[in-house]
Amino acid sequence: MKKISTILFLSIAAISLNAQMNSVVVSFEHNVGAYPMILNESIFPIWNGKNVIIKRAQFYLSQTEIQHPDNSIMPLTDQYMLVDASDPDAEFGLGSWDVDAAHGLTLHIGVDAEHNHLDPASYPSGHPLGFHSPDMHWGWAAGYRFLVIEGLVDNNGDGVPEANFQYHSLGDALYQTVQLSTETEAANDVLHLHMVLDYSKLFENIALSGNLIHHGSDPSNVLMMNNAANNGFITFPGITASEDLNDNNLTVTASPNPANQSAVITYDLPGNRLDLKVTNLLGQEIRTYSGLPGSGTFTIDVTDLPKGIYQYTFSENGKLLAGKQIIVCE
Repeated sequence: MKKISTILFLSIAAISLNAQMNSVVVSFEHNVGAYPMILNESIFPIWNGKNVIIKRAQFYLSQTEIQHPDNSIMPLTDQYMLVDASDPDAEFGLGSWDVDAAHGLTLHIGVDAEHNHLDPASYPSGHPLGFHSPDMHWGWAAGYRFLVIEGLVDNNGDGVPEANFQYHSLGDALYQTVQLSTETEAANDVLHLHMVLDYSKLFENIALSGNLIHHGSDPSNVLMMNNAANNGFITFPGITASEDLNDNNLTVTASPNPANQSAVITYDLPGNRLDLKVTNLLGQEIRTYSGLPGSGTFTIDVTDLPKGIYQYTFSENGKLLAGKQIIVCE
């Protein structure tokens, strides 16, 4: 009887375990602001008023991690997504995992260093890291193009984009982390993670003048990758929506800006016990201050920072609330 009871217990446990397995499916809306973005058709203004049209938009996502409601983490190992605006209805099946709800999500833009320098020929046809046309692989030394944005910008002031620009961002140092909050539950054995992309967010503080061809990891590539990670390019609807970030950013200021000694950040944001993080344009964390109240002022000493542009962001429990830039001068 004891043996039968043990077998019955193990069978019930196995059924219970299998019942928690759900397919993880990811999809995206490709937008500019509140409107759908259609390659070669949608004309939209960027931050400095110039009109832009995008002809090619592709990027890699890797090392996805799902945060359970109890805050434990489920890494989706060996799963890669090549997101392509030419296929806006694509859905990415990331396999079956022991996860029935997502309280948060961590994504990485680019290909992790462990896989970035492998041979695309080692992957089967159709694999995200295999060969593609147009090509997403720069060569074994540099690795994959993490983010490709090509298009036209209006630089003659007639409102019609006419000047070609290209941003092919690559290199291990440009690998970026994106943290999002969501409250998504599985239904019918599928955990569907649907996100919104706002391509207008990629161009913040990029003038699109002078040299318009940027292949590699020059400052313009770094800035676009930093925008992709920290400026609301990827959001969940209704959670970290770009309009919420815009509204929150209106309550955040740094003075003086540029600064050479210290800067006082004034803010008024929802929540409490906020994290304030300062990063450089490579996305590398410079400083983090935790446990801040939802509103007030905070002084940052910049005397030991090299001159340049830095990003500062406010978040609560991994949810991005606001993000702006500060310039450190001599």
